[in-house]
Amino acid sequence: MNTATALSPALPEKRPWGHFVAMLAVLLALAAAFVAAEWDLAVLFDAEQRARALSRMGAWFTAFASPDLSAAFVAHAWDLTLQTLSAAVLGTALAVMLAWPLAMGASRAVCVGEEHSRIRWRGWRHFPLRSPAALLCAVCRLIQDILRAVPDFVWAIILVAMIGLGPLTGALALALNITGILAKVYSELWDSVDESRYAQVRSLGGGRIATFLYGIRPLASRNVLSFTLMRAECAIRNAAVIGAVGGGGLGSEIWYQIRFGAWDKVGTLILFTLLLTLTADLVSNLIRRQLRGDPNRAGHAPAPTTCLVAGAADDAARSTDSPARRGNEARVSTHTGRPLQAWVAVGVVALAVSWSVWFMGWGNSAGQDGAPRNHLAPAMELITGQAWHNLRFFERLLNPEFDLPAVGLGDADKVAARVAAGTAVDLFGEYGPADLWRPAAWEAWQTELRKWFVWRVVESAAIPLAIAIVGTVLGVAGAILLTYPHSVLFQWHAPRFTGETPGWWQRGLRALQLAGARATAVTARGVPEVMWAFLFIAFFGPGLVAGTLAIAVHTLGVLTRVFGEAIDNQPWRRFEPVCGASRPVAFGAVAVPLVWRDWMTYAFFQFESNVRAAVVLGLIGVGGLGFHFSFNFEWFRFERAGTYLIMIILLTVLIDRGSRMLKLSRVGR
Repeated sequence: MNTATALSPALPEKRPWGHFVAMLAVLLALAAAFVAAEWDLAVLFDAEQRARALSRMGAWFTAFASPDLSAAFVAHAWDLTLQTLSAAVLGTALAVMLAWPLAMGASRAVCVGEEHSRIRWRGWRHFPLRSPAALLCAVCRLIQDILRAVPDFVWAIILVAMIGLGPLTGALALALNITGILAKVYSELWDSVDESRYAQVRSLGGGRIATFLYGIRPLASRNVLSFTLMRAECAIRNAAVIGAVGGGGLGSEIWYQIRFGAWDKVGTLILFTLLLTLTADLVSNLIRRQLRGDPNRAGHAPAPTTCLVAGAADDAARSTDSPARRGNEARVSTHTGRPLQAWVAVGVVALAVSWSVWFMGWGNSAGQDGAPRNHLAPAMELITGQAWHNLRFFERLLNPEFDLPAVGLGDADKVAARVAAGTAVDLFGEYGPADLWRPAAWEAWQTELRKWFVWRVVESAAIPLAIAIVGTVLGVAGAILLTYPHSVLFQWHAPRFTGETPGWWQRGLRALQLAGARATAVTARGVPEVMWAFLFIAFFGPGLVAGTLAIAVHTLGVLTRVFGEAIDNQPWRRFEPVCGASRPVAFGAVAVPLVWRDWMTYAFFQFESNVRAAVVLGLIGVGGLGFHFSFNFEWFRFERAGTYLIMIILLTVLIDRGSRMLKLSRVGR
């Protein structure tokens, strides 16, 4: 047996067609983004505009360089920070409890099970009525799509009408949105586990639940835990944003001070937000290390300066493709944790959730004269059903306007009136289908279609899509470059598998690179997209460029975290085949192929998240769906606002279904 073949790492299954389609889709999406939207880059090339932009940014930085650190305002900011933290913790805890059963239903591996032998035509697997289990799976996926497609600020607006202002509103809005997010990722992570790795559970007679509990769940537990902790950090940032629409905490005060231009106070509040995010990052890293079993602590870790090179007699046993090796990896990954530390970590999580409930009910000072205010009281209105009567105000939101008379449908009198007024769509009045090749025909058809309100809604989706596409590509590229210095495995533990003996100055330099990369990533993701947008608006002015750069910077921070964790979760023994190679070679030749499918999943999921973020950025001058929804909502045009809301949901559903069908994510089920 060839030693190199036997010692080759367990690389993901190659699917050239899927990768080709993914790259082609990205290129086409980028081209469409630049064609469909107007990108104003004049500030970069016009000297006068550039000078004004630099002056605005200088004034912005000057204001933030001198935050309000008076004792009274710092104490007020601290109270708001605790409100934000309690809402984020409670919202995440509720989301995890709701997401697990929803994800089990949405996971084809768990809900549907084995059906490969019974399906001859592959396309039949996407037909939900083929079986009751498949229908349940499709329904659960639709529910999770709706939950995460509706932005948390929209959930907050609806909940404010139901239960009023306060951190409980923010917690429930976060819980609804995060439930859809976690359910999607959980189901995809469970679906991505290679069936051969839990085939033994099935062969012993285990049903779907047993296979999930003892086979699928343990094998995906590390990535599930990492993503959950990352979403908890995101919940803190989101809690600071949705406070602007009634969620309480730092967000409400930030938006209040922005209206009055009190940038010194805004700087203080953003500083508290960043410190809260940094603390959450450190705590989540500690919890993750305690709860997950370290694959390098079960007697399999090599000595610091020793290469693990097995003889030819051990090739079969050490091969990553052998069943014995898979079984060893499964046992190592699921049974090498430290029970005492794990229970301590679980206790810390339970204590945090208990504290958030206590703080909302009795530990705050949000009442009159600093007395506690029971923010949990409105929850009883939800349980008893009293709060649901308040939703009658939003009945018009559930009756969207489709402007059917414009296309000749609906009431005959309205259709005739539109035709007489010249506002009805006459698509082929000037050019017919045979003129498809003529540019003038496309312009005429576009002019006609714009008479239809629904088409204008569709057009407004181009702005958040363009921002999300370009911002995600820039963020992914930056995250890939930053992941190498961000990885503890390659900056600190590399001698374990490279065989090198670095000097003290080399280790010091690597520690500085690690600290710098992590500080950059924490800052990038610690500041909400909205705050980054304000920074770039100061330079570029309102528009697509500012929103795109805000999305790109935040995406860089989020993806660097999960990209780096995917690398650091790899056992050292998987790098044995390149023992003696340099760190960059080991990173590019082994680490990246091992985690590439994880990176694709996170990147395409982040794209969906960025679409929603781009919608929210419309509220501060970027334009598009968010702006039009907010404008019509504030002017009580709820039917039109409902149409824009449907478009927001459809964007997420279409993106999700398209990525699954074209295998743009790593899930091929």
